[in-house]
Amino acid sequence: MTAEKDLHALLATMHPVLREGEFVYVLWPHGKALAGGIAAAVREAEGLTVVLPRAEADRLGLPYDFVGAWITLEVHSSLEAVGLTAAVGTALAAAKISGNVLAGFHHDHLLVPVADTERALEVLHELAAASGEQKPAPELVLRSEQPADRPAILALTAAAFSVSPITGLPVEGEPEEVQLLARLFGCEEYLPDYSIVAELDGEVVGHVISTRGRVGELELLGLGPISVVPRLQRHGIGSALMKETIFRANAARERGIALLGDPDYYARFGFVPSTSLGVEPPDPAWGVHFQLLPLAVWPGGVSGTFHYAGPFNDPLNGPSDVAEGTA
Repeated sequence: MTAEKDLHALLATMHPVLREGEFVYVLWPHGKALAGGIAAAVREAEGLTVVLPRAEADRLGLPYDFVGAWITLEVHSSLEAVGLTAAVGTALAAAKISGNVLAGFHHDHLLVPVADTERALEVLHELAAASGEQKPAPELVLRSEQPADRPAILALTAAAFSVSPITGLPVEGEPEEVQLLARLFGCEEYLPDYSIVAELDGEVVGHVISTRGRVGELELLGLGPISVVPRLQRHGIGSALMKETIFRANAARERGIALLGDPDYYARFGFVPSTSLGVEPPDPAWGVHFQLLPLAVWPGGVSGTFHYAGPFNDPLNGPSDVAEGTA
């Protein structure tokens, strides 16, 4: 097969394929015979860098600080082709994904952080599609959740929180937000108008829920969790869900919305530390991370502690950072 040099053809026919397993970069011990299923190697003045399966590095006791997913760009690119690496790197950088490139005789290969695997594949497929036949962008539909949506909502919540928004580490087992959400659907504080899904081409790709909360006798909304399918995070879906929630709450003359999350992120929607409005968080340790959005009919003169819907009081399902974090 003749190697392709034309950048447009390379991008249009590029087929990203995920190699099974997790891979790491290690500095091979000087003088040690090569072993362990090495997949790539680079000789530098400082020593020999090798890429090998994580399990092999663990077995050999070799230290590493980067765990990557290996993606092969299955298009036969010429070593003289100009621009492929730049185009791929630019697309990944725009999605805030680091990409380490390995060039083989037949293909280019990428190692991306394991947590960004699905999003990286989506970015690469989008790049290939944009270089081929252009298709109209599907319209994002925001609507109230229906009972038939719930399996899809729970599945996307599990995917969105598979990496903890607090620690940044993979979660073992089912994320606690899944069970919390299932219980919120059945609790007396459930509000159907504030369980909102985002739908794209008939697929549920995002969800946010707000349930009844209180400060004394004052009724407020407690927002969370909010989830976006990982491959579409950082595409504005989370922001759209937030804006729709705020629009509905104002239209219904709700007084305010409370949540636990990143102050820098939620400030863009008008949220402020709850204590600045006289509302204490359920847990004083939350500090400025517990925030409140006063709506158009906020009464002022409020004083007291916020109380979430019943399921949040279960110690196994207490509030965590509600954001999918990369909207």
